[in-house]
Amino acid sequence: MTLTQSITQAAELAHGKNTPYDDKPERTALRKFLKTSKPFQSFWTNYFGTPSNTTLQEDPLGEYKVDLGIVEDIPIYEEDNHMLHGTRIHGLIEVDVFNSWGESYPTHYKKFHVLERKLKYFEGTDYKYLTCTFNKFHNQMVCTTRENIERCHFLYGITEMWMPAINAKDRVVRCPLDENVFWFGVS
Repeated sequence: MTLTQSITQAAELAHGKNTPYDDKPERTALRKFLKTSKPFQSFWTNYFGTPSNTTLQEDPLGEYKVDLGIVEDIPIYEEDNHMLHGTRIHGLIEVDVFNSWGESYPTHYKKFHVLERKLKYFEGTDYKYLTCTFNKFHNQMVCTTRENIERCHFLYGITEMWMPAINAKDRVVRCPLDENVFWFGVS
């Protein structure tokens, strides 16, 4: 079985048959945290700032890429004063679920993993980037930033490791669960 097939199979276990990449519950959970969690609201504002005229848009780079983006609709004028609309991305957000995480984070997990294949969403750009992992109940979340991912990539490199959930090896950046990894909960 190829890595892609293994990932699809595991994703179907998490999200349902024929909807392996349906992360709507995680996108909804992120919005709930933004509406109800004061600590997360403060973290969000400190990290992304408060750019004006922006919305939280799904699939800002296209379908099956990064999940959410803070996007500004900007007018673009052609020579004949005809107005077109473009977008400016202020930040990107990737969301996922860790189904092995129930009420308590599994004690044997000592690192926050970021899939190598997700790095392309921000490499070569100046986008802020946040990756958020939810527990299976979507009432707890752990996040880290682009800056921490880049720091861990520089310090520790890429690790190829066995992933029991997909029954295959995958490549990840491993970040310690330190002050650069942020924890939030809602009721």
